[in-house]
Amino acid sequence: MFFITISIAVIIFLGLVTLILSPKTLADTAYDGVILLVSVISIAIAIYSEIELNAESRRVEKMVHEINRMRENLANDVAIDKNARYKLDKIIALDEEIYKKVGGRKKTADLVKDKKQTAQKA
Repeated sequence: MFFITISIAVIIFLGLVTLILSPKTLADTAYDGVILLVSVISIAIAIYSEIELNAESRRVEKMVHEINRMRENLANDVAIDKNARYKLDKIIALDEEIYKKVGGRKKTADLVKDKKQTAQKA
């Protein structure tokens, strides 16, 4: 981009020198000067837009990278949560089995139902 900008500046300078040294009338030279000025302004706007786009592109790239990293973290968290729930369910099932064999205690779900019914009566 830098080399393109430099080469465009050189071409514009050569155009300006040619415009000044041309054997045309003053009206033709003024007309050519306006055309050259419009061209220079449009090229400057294009270069400015490209520079801004490049900076914005880098910012968006960083945001996309952060979003992808967050997605990976979320997927890992979901896997850990699923694994933890599975282990907790297994522990609860073993706990209920032990209490059932040892003391004949009610299941945890039955205890919760009894607690709700007691709370409703009160």
